[in-house]
Amino acid sequence: MVRTLASKVTMLQWFVVMLLCCVKATTVNLCPEQESVDITNGTMDEAGHVEYNGVVYNSSQYFQDGNERIGCVCLVRHCIHVCETEEWASDESRQLFANVSDPDGKNYQRVDLAADHRYYVITGKRNCSEDWSPIDHYDVNITSKGELQVHTYFGEIINNYHQFCMFWNVDTEEFDACFFLPEPSDLPHRLYASGFLVSLPFLVATLVVYTILPELHNVPGMSLMCYVASLAVSYLLLALARMDVYDYQSVMCLTTAYTVYFTLMASFFWLNIMSFDIYWTFAGSRGWMTERQKFSYYSLYAWGTPLLFLSLILLFDHTELLSYDLRPNVGEEGCFLKDEKLTQFLYVYLPLLLLISANIFFFASTAIRIYKTEQANVVMMKGNSRRHTKAQHDRNRFGLYLRLFTIMGVTWSLEIISWLATDSNEYFSSWIVYVLDFCNCLVGIIIFFMFVWKQRVKKLLVQRFGKSKGAMETSYNTNTLRNTKSTDEISANSIPITNINPDQECV
Repeated sequence: MVRTLASKVTMLQWFVVMLLCCVKATTVNLCPEQESVDITNGTMDEAGHVEYNGVVYNSSQYFQDGNERIGCVCLVRHCIHVCETEEWASDESRQLFANVSDPDGKNYQRVDLAADHRYYVITGKRNCSEDWSPIDHYDVNITSKGELQVHTYFGEIINNYHQFCMFWNVDTEEFDACFFLPEPSDLPHRLYASGFLVSLPFLVATLVVYTILPELHNVPGMSLMCYVASLAVSYLLLALARMDVYDYQSVMCLTTAYTVYFTLMASFFWLNIMSFDIYWTFAGSRGWMTERQKFSYYSLYAWGTPLLFLSLILLFDHTELLSYDLRPNVGEEGCFLKDEKLTQFLYVYLPLLLLISANIFFFASTAIRIYKTEQANVVMMKGNSRRHTKAQHDRNRFGLYLRLFTIMGVTWSLEIISWLATDSNEYFSSWIVYVLDFCNCLVGIIIFFMFVWKQRVKKLLVQRFGKSKGAMETSYNTNTLRNTKSTDEISANSIPITNINPDQECV
């Protein structure tokens, strides 16, 4: 009995020792070695606070490791990692300047992080690996909490001190930074890619139908083909980019970025052409040039202007004509323009805003002109069926283009408004942008049902692909008529119809 009790006491003692060891091990791992400071010689007050080198640690910010008292400095100050700077670390008069914001995240000032009491500089063996992205010193913005604020293609990213590192640039004699670019949320990218890929076959089908039907090769039909073609190329490349097919800052990524910019701008300008063409038609400005000449001028404008914009972007990106803040910087943060409001506004949203305004003017002017014309010519049209048919055709085309502009123009207008009012840090606003963008992704389906899935186009398709069947029916009807004529001739020669065997007649 005593032996059993003693053995139980021994087991309990071992359990207590192991528990204490576990607690001690857990306590020792309160912070990594790089973030640890020996504060054994610090001054402790009655509340258990330890002051060392002007830094005060409370009881939850330090731990006991044997006879040493270890403070976790990164729990007290904002730590900044500095890497690949052995000579700088050994210099007693070292300085580390960077742009630091106020507590509200604004009003950046150049601050020496090595001398500022809010920050603690950690020097170690950490290096900027290939998985990390470099950033130049003029873009290094440190928040008041010691975090690196970066604007990327995927939006604003806040990196804590574990996710970025400062390093000395010998060429500029400034501190650059490298940061870990986390994987963005896959859900919006999957939604965009799915919308683009779902819409793409409808755009291709619209283009194919209008290509194979010569009856649709007029100026409105050719304009629609160019619009759909540019939109289809944009959707394909955007879907591939959203699926992360291209490597970051690769040649394919740059090529895709420039191509997407050109095709997107071309789609905007071809929509503007269709708006102008219907305005031109109802203005009565016909006859002074052929349809071929008019389409040539349209093509020069709708393809040439985006090409001019693209040339300017290439010029600005590869020269010093503009300051860095005003450059498009294509491909630096993703497979498109730099993700900053000023850059996006200058090179995308400002032209789009001007084109949408022009389209609104064209459609409003056309609607007013249609109303006045119908009021003045109601009696005149009754006696001229051809003129009435032509006017009705023009009105139908106006209504079709108006619906297209409403779908595309209003959606893009709402996107401009949301872009102006949206803060990338606001989760709810971001989802509003996602919904609007996803609606834009599905516009190919709407275009297909507006311009292809209608009675006239379906009749043209039936006439084109039903020729062989129609020819067989015509041949059958001709043979039947010939046989019937022979039968009538036989009847005329006094052969009783009642005695004719139908099977013999077929022979």
